[in-house]
Amino acid sequence: MTEKAATWIGEFDLLRGFAILAIVTIHGGSFYNTIDGSSPIVPIAAYLTHLSDFGVPVFFFVSGFVLTLRYFDASDLKGFYRRRLATIAVPYLAFSVLYIGYNFITMPDYTISQAAWSIVLFDATGIFWFIAVLLQLYLLFPLLMRWQRSSERRGRGWEMLAVSTFAYVIWYAFLVEPLAAAIDSIAQPVPGFGEIVAARIFIGSLPFFALGIWAQRSPSRESWTDRLGSFALVPVALVFAGVLTFLGSGTWWALAVLPFSILMIALLYRLSRWLIARGGLTTGAVSTMGTYSYGIYLAHMLMIAVIVNRLWAVDIFADQAIFYLLLLPGTIVLCIALLFIMNLLPYGTMLTGVRTKSKPHKVGDASRAERRA
Repeated sequence: MTEKAATWIGEFDLLRGFAILAIVTIHGGSFYNTIDGSSPIVPIAAYLTHLSDFGVPVFFFVSGFVLTLRYFDASDLKGFYRRRLATIAVPYLAFSVLYIGYNFITMPDYTISQAAWSIVLFDATGIFWFIAVLLQLYLLFPLLMRWQRSSERRGRGWEMLAVSTFAYVIWYAFLVEPLAAAIDSIAQPVPGFGEIVAARIFIGSLPFFALGIWAQRSPSRESWTDRLGSFALVPVALVFAGVLTFLGSGTWWALAVLPFSILMIALLYRLSRWLIARGGLTTGAVSTMGTYSYGIYLAHMLMIAVIVNRLWAVDIFADQAIFYLLLLPGTIVLCIALLFIMNLLPYGTMLTGVRTKSKPHKVGDASRAERRA
C-alpha cells in the first residue's frame, strides 16, 4: 500500500503513553495477589489494576485509526506488509530471545522444545498474545479496508464496528472456552495449549481496532468524542472500574471491558488534547512514554522481574505501599533507559520498535493532522 503524506498526531502519542502506563500498572500491581486479603493494599491495588483495563484496547484503537488514516485508499500490499512486519515482528523476535534466555537462567526445567513453542505461540512471556493479535489484524487490514469502503458506499460506515462488536459478544459468551477445550482434546504439545491459542485469536480484540477505523472515517467522530469524553462522565468511568474489579475476570468481565474502554478512549483523548494545548512536563513525560510504548511493552515484564528481585533482596515486599511506588515508575524508567541504549546500537531501532519519525514542531488534534495529510 502506498502511504499517504506523513502525519503525526500528538494526541495519539499521549494515548499510547496512557495505555502503556496502564499496562505496567496492571502487571506491576498484580503482586497484590500474593499478600493477605486483609491488607488495605489489596482492594486499592485491585481497583487500580482494573481501572487500567483500557490499556490494550487503546493500543488497538490507535493502530486502527492511524493505519486507516495512512493506508485507506492505498494499493501497494507488498510494501504495507513489509513495513508492518519489520516494525512488529523483528522487535518481537529480538525480545523473545531475551525472555527465553531469562527463562533458561531462572527455570531449571525449561527445555529447547518449550523455547521453540514459545516463539511459535507468542508465549515467551504471556503478554506477547497482543503481538499475535496485532499481526493478524495487520494481515487482515486490506480486507477490512475493502469492507469499510463498501459499507461507506452503501451509507453504512458503522457496519464493521457493529458486526465486530456482535462477534466479540458471541466469542466471549459462547465460543472461546469450548474452542480452547476442543483444541486441547486434539493436541497439547505444551500445557494450556488450547487456552493459549484461543487467547491469540483476533476476534476478541477486533472491535477496538474497528472502532479506530470507524473513528477515522466518521464525520461524527468529534461529536461522539465531545459527548463521551465529557469530564462529567469521569465518575461513571470510576464506577465502571469498580464493576470490573468486582467481576475480576471471565465472560462478564470481558463484556464489560468493551463499553468501559470506549468511554476511557474518549476521556483520554479529550485529556490528551487538553495536555497538548498546555504543554509542560506532564505532557512531555506522557508523550515520551508513548514514543517508547511498543518497546516498553516488550521489555516491561523483564524489568518488573529485575526490580522485584532487588526489592525482595532489601526486604521490601508486596504488602508495603513503597513496593508499588518504586516498582511502577522504576519499570518505566528502566525500560526507556534500556531502549535508549539499544537505539544507539547499529540497527537498534529495528530491534526496539521505537518510532523515530521526525515530528512537526507543533502537534494538533486528529482533524488538523488529517487536513495536513
